[in-house]
This record gives sequence, structure tokens and C-alpha cells, in this order.
Amino acid sequence: MSRDFQQTHENLLLCAQKHFLEYGFERASIREICKDAHVTNGAFYNHFDDKEALFGALVEPVVQEVKAIYEASVNEHMELAKTDDLKSLWKLSEETLSVIIEYIYEHFEVFRLLLMRAEGTRYSSFLDDVVCLETRVTLKFFAELKSRGIQVRELAEEEWHILLHAYFASLAEVVMHNFPKEAALRYVHTLASFFNSGWQTVLGI
Repeated sequence: MSRDFQQTHENLLLCAQKHFLEYGFERASIREICKDAHVTNGAFYNHFDDKEALFGALVEPVVQEVKAIYEASVNEHMELAKTDDLKSLWKLSEETLSVIIEYIYEHFEVFRLLLMRAEGTRYSSFLDDVVCLETRVTLKFFAELKSRGIQVRELAEEEWHILLHAYFASLAEVVMHNFPKEAALRYVHTLASFFNSGWQTVLGI
């Protein structure tokens, strides 16, 4: 890849992020993005197949990293489920939240794209996709606890979905309302205390 090609590519991404943040995916114009980047419309297609591919190039690396952070957390939780140290679950959950907040603020504008400007793309269901994945993993986690003879109150899958959606929607608020990072990190402790107490009460742990 030539240096000029790479510079043009990066400039298109930079200008696209600005336009997507301002107008959203559906209202953003390839013509205006190209104009801002000083690139012809024809040259644009040497870099991206279409507008959604351009949006994907901005957000997909972050989506994949979120999955990696999430999978690492799931593995840690599953290992704890095989022990009697269940109190550490809530501490681990809070630590994971802090890691996620740190990552969000390293890529804050991309999370704003995912949560607020993705309508019309396959990423528009990002938050609900996270909730659905967490619901499946949570059911598996508590099945592991029950297999070890640890009694927990059973909830319907739909109940878990509602509760987990409330949890992740609360986390998304720091992005949607543009909280300063310091405030968001304080908010994590409040969020963790609130939901951890709720989980323990609901589950009877």
C-alpha cells in the first residue's frame, strides 16, 4: 500500500467520522465526505465498497476488541463459578466494568457512532446484540452453579433480558450523555453497587 493511498484512506476515515457523528449514518453523504477529504467520488471507491463499508471500517475494530474483553471476562467468571468464592463474582464484575469504561474513553467517538449514529447499518442493534449475548452467557453461568449444587432462583430468559438490558443501557448513558471520564468511573461504582445488590437479592445468593 503506497503512502499516498494510506494517507487518503486515513483522511477519508477522519472526515467520515466527523460527518457520521454530526449527521448520523443515513443522513451523511459520501459526496460531502469526499469533498471534505479532498477526494473525488470515483477515488472513494478505491478505498471502500460503499458508505456502510466506510462506517464499518470505523467501528469494526472496536467491536472486535469489545468481544475480546468480554470473552476474557466470561472465562474469568466461569472459572470462579467452579469455586466457592462467589463473593468475588461481584468484585470481578465491578473490575470488568472499570476496564470497559477505560476502553470506552480511549475510543469515545466510535462508541458514540455505535450507540447513537448507526441507524441504517448492521451495527444499529449493537446494544441489543450485547444484551442477547450476555443473556445466553448468564444462563450458562447459572446452569454451571446449579450443576455444583448451588441453589439460585431461576428466572425466565425474558426476565434476564429485561434486567441485563437495564444494566447495559445504564452503562451506555455515560456515552450518550457525554459524561467526563472521571464522573463515569465514579458512576461505575454506583452502578455496580446498585446492580450487584439487586442480582444477589433476586437470585437469593
